[in-house]
Amino acid sequence: MVREAQAYYRHEPGRTFRLGDPVVEVVTGDHPRRWYETTPAGPDRYWWEVTNMQDELRRRLDLDAPDGRWPNVAEISAQGPGGGGGGNGWVLLPGHDADGAAGLGGPLNRWYGGMVHELGHAFGLPDAAGTDGAPMSASFYRCPDTHFDARQKAAIGTGPYGGFLS
Repeated sequence: MVREAQAYYRHEPGRTFRLGDPVVEVVTGDHPRRWYETTPAGPDRYWWEVTNMQDELRRRLDLDAPDGRWPNVAEISAQGPGGGGGGNGWVLLPGHDADGAAGLGGPLNRWYGGMVHELGHAFGLPDAAGTDGAPMSASFYRCPDTHFDARQKAAIGTGPYGGFLS
């Protein structure tokens, strides 16, 4: 999905990000799946599995949040009651997103749109209200038939991670 999102950003705001080599770096977790889902990581259980994953990746790979060296996209096979999110240069996706990105269920545009949406957060954009046709709203389910407005395009380029786009 990240390659599709890369192409979307190249086309839609006119600038995109480079991918690392390898594009996917598999990190086997220190704990069994259930640990990520049930170990408290803050007061809101919605975020436990992705927060536990981010904390482990930060520790093991010497990453920061935010990390000025590069944006990070992380997916975990664990799935608690919550979901994913993005911000401060990070995209954090739980099990259903990881499965969808691997082609294991659901329509492609949902996973593709979800990646575009969460990358928008990583690049500093907030959620948009309703279904305004932009990927930062619930319209992301229609990706790639969504469009950033001029304000969003400018914010992506001038935000803290705009320098990663070319």
